[in-house]
Amino acid sequence: MNKLIAKQPRLISGGAPAATAGTQSVRRSIELLRMLSTHTSSGWRLTDLALETGLDHTTVHRLLKCLVEEGFATRCPGTRRYTVGPLAYELGLAAGPYFSIDAHAGPSLAKLATGTRTIVFLNVRSGYDSVCIARHDGQKALKAYTVHVGTRRPLCLSAGGVAIWASLPQRLQGRIRTANLHAIERSGQARQAAVRHMLSESSRLGYGLNRGSIIPGITAIGVPIRNAGGQPIASLSLAFEDMEHLDRRRDAILERLWREAGAIEDTLKLLRY
Repeated sequence: MNKLIAKQPRLISGGAPAATAGTQSVRRSIELLRMLSTHTSSGWRLTDLALETGLDHTTVHRLLKCLVEEGFATRCPGTRRYTVGPLAYELGLAAGPYFSIDAHAGPSLAKLATGTRTIVFLNVRSGYDSVCIARHDGQKALKAYTVHVGTRRPLCLSAGGVAIWASLPQRLQGRIRTANLHAIERSGQARQAAVRHMLSESSRLGYGLNRGSIIPGITAIGVPIRNAGGQPIASLSLAFEDMEHLDRRRDAILERLWREAGAIEDTLKLLRY
């Protein structure tokens, strides 16, 4: 069996078939790129990448060397850490016209940020992860909230990600839940229990609700955005420091979120996303 699939703690690609000898290196390289994209500011040590993926040190070194030579990865200046490289950025620009939901969601995000005076996030689903592709800050910035454009996290670790997760088929939900909880097992039982509670409550409510489960003191709420086929591909979410404020105005806030999510969905239907 593919060593990466068999041993890695972070199963984030989701559903990929076992690699043949001819595709194994490609799959492993792609998995490394996903890992590199999760800590772009601090970068990854080679040893930590080997630990997270379950690959041996020599294999990770060989793959990273190739990724650096081709521009997909780079060394963080003055360190022995690695992060995504310039070619990843260039390819992203080329793909933008086909996948840049944020370009069409901008008016809705700005309206929400102004109306709620908080931070608004647009996240898209990427396998078992969610990726922040747009952030609009309202009147009050949340210093403790470190999610920025490009941040990649397991779906089950944010209100926006959970909003997507809760709208997926039940069998897929189960696979993602298992993989995401496995990804944070070294964070301890308390954190896992908090995430399980968030998933259970959100499933019951029909939208994503995070009551400080991820960052103490930060509450977030999110709703899914579906494509023309009804599949949840993205989410809109808001983050608050004042949980009581959210509880007092939850119905009004939800109404705003659903309305703007619907407006984005209408735009995507016209564009045939």
